[in-house]
Amino acid sequence: MQVYQNTASSMGTRFNLLLPGIDKFECDQRFSSCLQELNRLENMLSCFIPTSEISFLNDQAFNAPIKVSDELFTILNSCLTYYELTEKTFDISLGKIIDNQERILIEEIGADKVLFNDKDKTVQFASAQIKLNLGGFGKGYALLKIRDLLIKLGVSSAFISFGESSICCIGKHPYGDYWLVGIQDFYHKDKSIDTLKLVDQSVSTSGNMKVNDHIINPANGKVVTAKKLITVKCNSPLDAEVLSTAFMIADNLQKVKILEAFSGLEILEVTYNNQIAEISKYKSQ
Repeated sequence: MQVYQNTASSMGTRFNLLLPGIDKFECDQRFSSCLQELNRLENMLSCFIPTSEISFLNDQAFNAPIKVSDELFTILNSCLTYYELTEKTFDISLGKIIDNQERILIEEIGADKVLFNDKDKTVQFASAQIKLNLGGFGKGYALLKIRDLLIKLGVSSAFISFGESSICCIGKHPYGDYWLVGIQDFYHKDKSIDTLKLVDQSVSTSGNMKVNDHIINPANGKVVTAKKLITVKCNSPLDAEVLSTAFMIADNLQKVKILEAFSGLEILEVTYNNQIAEISKYKSQ
């Protein structure tokens, strides 16, 4: 069986697509369609592209209500829903902290201070401190859109990833009953902490193991310093992406609430003490 694989830079990382059992010409067409969709999404969602729709919103939305596209309006509403369901641990309003590391009044930040007018499809910020950053949302949303696009194009088996940390699988491996994904020990690269079996499922991993990693706790504006990795497996690539970030921040009570709010979750938490991995696993109903 032919196996097609192609890679491109997108969403601030490496986008990789693997398609088994389809000829190269058809695969090239599908890959090109994926890149067109990713380019469209980046030009809407990236706060690092000055001409993007989200950048315009960040520049203008404190001054007046700003009309946005129907898709972005829906996205921002869903981010508010995630904010509420994750006990405020997932918060896209922290862009100013993330981008500039400035001291801000944390009480003026919060996704609930992004105001929506459903009739006019406008968005306004209740605080000048708010700058939206969809970094913990964008790759999951892109995987969702790419998955749906490929299925529409007739693909029944695929492995889609961004930088190996955000993964979505369509169907199962052509030579097995599932796609197999390993979770590597950060300090012992020859060891695997766990392996996950995926069929029409997604995995996202968040962590703060690298020098430039900085995950901010919205409750206090401080960087999460405990060295850990969170891997979330579930049906939705968007849920996986959002919840891997939320679980990095959540305390024990918030974790319980998140598990109650979302079904079908399998979560692996790896905390490192003196480079030794301590593993906790969670499941929701």
